[in-house]
Amino acid sequence: MSKLKYVIIATLLAIPAGWALRAQTSKSATLTAADYLEIQQLVARASYAVDMHGGDGSAYAALFAPDGSLGTEAKGTAQLTEFAAKTNKDRSGPAFARHFVTNVVIKPAPEGATGRSYLVTLDISESGQPASILSGGHYDDVYAKTPQGWRIKSRNYVRSEIGPQQ
Repeated sequence: MSKLKYVIIATLLAIPAGWALRAQTSKSATLTAADYLEIQQLVARASYAVDMHGGDGSAYAALFAPDGSLGTEAKGTAQLTEFAAKTNKDRSGPAFARHFVTNVVIKPAPEGATGRSYLVTLDISESGQPASILSGGHYDDVYAKTPQGWRIKSRNYVRSEIGPQQ
């Protein structure tokens, strides 16, 4: 057989193998209805945990994967616990609910799932002062399924910029 015939045979054998490999690696990730609900609950519990300071910050940290991160602020359980414990320490508990997360959009991803949600932080004042909006923006999250259920792998806060007031 000539060299050309060997090249043609090798090529014909390689094409189906390539198609099979592509089919295996390009399968889209899927989430069940239960996955969506569990992730939505995870997102909701994060606001409660940081506002209530449950377990001195440990309730908030428990919502993250052990190596989870909150932007550049905190990475890992110890730093996340410390971050949550220090956040508005003097204004915690049910009378001071502040973090309102809405419009949660969850998408399947190869590493688990990704999500985006809006955040508005309010200052619920007392002493006759009006409530005010402290900040707003959105979270970009990556979620990972762990033996304990879905957890936040990373959360990045992107502050809204509204420009100068006139």
